[in-house]
Amino acid sequence: MAKSEGRKRRIYVVLWLLCILGSWLLVPYVLHMGIVPAEVSAAKLLGLLTLQSALLFGILCWLSSLIVPRTDLSPFKTESPVKRIVLPGVICGVVVGLIIHFFDATLFQNSALSGLHPPFWIGFCASFFGGINEEVMLRLFFFTFVYFLFGKIFRFTSQNRLGFLWTTNVIVALVFGLGHLPAAFSLAEPSSLEINRVLFLNGIPGIVFGCLYWSRGLWTAMAAHFVTDLMVHALRF
Repeated sequence: MAKSEGRKRRIYVVLWLLCILGSWLLVPYVLHMGIVPAEVSAAKLLGLLTLQSALLFGILCWLSSLIVPRTDLSPFKTESPVKRIVLPGVICGVVVGLIIHFFDATLFQNSALSGLHPPFWIGFCASFFGGINEEVMLRLFFFTFVYFLFGKIFRFTSQNRLGFLWTTNVIVALVFGLGHLPAAFSLAEPSSLEINRVLFLNGIPGIVFGCLYWSRGLWTAMAAHFVTDLMVHALRF
């Protein structure tokens, strides 16, 4: 039992360190896209992101370590990794990436954000932030927390559990989309088109990643998120 608890603690520590790394890898993207003022140097940005991510994700990983055991979720399953993690992660990531490209080229072709593409290496580095940091924040912590609250307020049964999982998933996907609005508005003028684009194109992957999280675990959601971001930010069609 003690050995198992020690292993779980190490997982959260590793996730915390990976989140700090993910924040570092976001620096080239933030600078290239002009999301921060030009007077902010790369060194200053790196320092601020390091401090912010160390504090924020340290707290989130710690809280997650307390909440996850109080739910029936199993985010760290690793048996049959190819079947559980790699294949569904890659397949879902590719499909979601293609869906985003399709709607971006049709429904939102007039968006000012549609033509913004960083160089491949910058998009590649930024994809780690999405796959690691956003999944830890949105799925491991927030999804688990909302689901935990539902469990405290209502009594889960075999009949209603799926409904609460889906409700949680929709809430988290909406928050996932809303969380992208500030960065979007730093690149384009706020408008109904841009708002709908951000919410719609982030809501789709948010729903998929949430389903993968509760059904296959955090690692699968991370893999799918990374592949999706790789297709959206690094690959061009």
